[in-house]
Amino acid sequence: MMTPFARPVAALTGLALVALGVWRGLDCPTGTAGPPAPSAGLAQVTIYDPDPQHLWNRLHRALWVRTGRDGKEYGHDRLDPLLWSETKHLLQGNSHEQAVAVLDEFLAEHGEKLVKDPLKRAILQRDLWAVFDWAAEPSANTQEARLQRSPPPRRALQARLARSIQRLALTADEIKGLADNYALAVASRAFPEQQDPGDRERPFLPPDLFQQDGAWVEIQTDNASRVAVSRHVHDFGARSAFRVFLRFPEGRKATVAYFVKLRDFARPWVFTREPGQKQDTLVLSPELPQFLAGTRAALVRQMLLIDKDGGIATTRVTESVQIRVFRAIPKRLTGSGRRRDTPSEQDFYEFTRSRALLFTGKAGGLRPLQRSNKDFSTQLLVLPHDEFELQDNVSFERRMTQPLRSCLGCHDRPGIYSFRTYVGGVYPHGRNYLPDLQENHDPDTEGRLSGMRKREQCSWGLLQGLWAD
Repeated sequence: MMTPFARPVAALTGLALVALGVWRGLDCPTGTAGPPAPSAGLAQVTIYDPDPQHLWNRLHRALWVRTGRDGKEYGHDRLDPLLWSETKHLLQGNSHEQAVAVLDEFLAEHGEKLVKDPLKRAILQRDLWAVFDWAAEPSANTQEARLQRSPPPRRALQARLARSIQRLALTADEIKGLADNYALAVASRAFPEQQDPGDRERPFLPPDLFQQDGAWVEIQTDNASRVAVSRHVHDFGARSAFRVFLRFPEGRKATVAYFVKLRDFARPWVFTREPGQKQDTLVLSPELPQFLAGTRAALVRQMLLIDKDGGIATTRVTESVQIRVFRAIPKRLTGSGRRRDTPSEQDFYEFTRSRALLFTGKAGGLRPLQRSNKDFSTQLLVLPHDEFELQDNVSFERRMTQPLRSCLGCHDRPGIYSFRTYVGGVYPHGRNYLPDLQENHDPDTEGRLSGMRKREQCSWGLLQGLWAD
């Protein structure tokens, strides 16, 4: 029986992309006879099994771990791969040979049978899917590059990754059976349930975030006709659901009533003239209904998977949690409105999913970020160059940023003006479009909408074409 992966793709992808996928998957170079041995002195990867030579550990190392110019290794337990659009890693030299070889070994030896744990299978599929999407994209954002056939190194990865993704796929029932790791994190009592006013840098995890009819209100936009955070869904490849929550100090009724105030506000846009300018500019009104001090916002990223039938499935596996606390809401100035929220006005917290913690049953697999933590930026308005491949004298350490401090790059304005779900202005609407915010009672809404976005992408058509019947 033909699976959905062999059927025509909906919307923008269509039959042409399925054919493109089959065509791109042909003539893939074969790998070496066996995976090259890791260099001596490298840190051991034991994420999937205590034996670092276990096939799954070697596959993870080949695709996920990078070595910097400082000789240190990066990415062992990182949520997303250290890959950029102009990355040469995995496409040439030893890294390509090793990746192709270990994927060939995985396919030849039916490596998917080595691990039965549905959670580990899900995480590995999710990771391979991320690398596949990267390999499916052209290295240059030009019309010529997008119309050309993928070069052989990319096709070699695409074909092998697609088959490996398919073999790791879980049934719909197995996916539904994956544990809610956020609930496990709360039950572990590893983190405070409330913010500590005396120690604002200490991360906290609200136990009632997902509680139906609780104080936190999940948001949908325009009757759930589009995703709530388009930029995140786009930049992370529509392989995750991004759920937005808001909590007013007075509780749920006050939060929902605020949505009505926004909807009924008569003049959300006003004209103003900046000093030295000859023309008026349309800006958000400084009188827009505003958050109250003490308001909290949360963005939860949850994993999507591909099931055995080739469908995109939602899960309750939380990949990251970002929380903002608005301790003060300064008045927005008319002008450009670029009055920046300082650390004394807004607190940021973030938890990311750790494979090591998740597989060992610790704290629900969630690891809090500290203010001092540094990392590379691979998504969200980043440049295309690979930080590991730049040839300059800039310190490798200086290329890294502090994720918690980078939040202000997009969320620096007071209260509602920093709430990008409302003021983001995303395609297909213009920058001056303001959506209708509503309470959402279906936890799968954003996952379904992200899945619809995914089905419109060329990479999905390519994956369909390479999926074996």
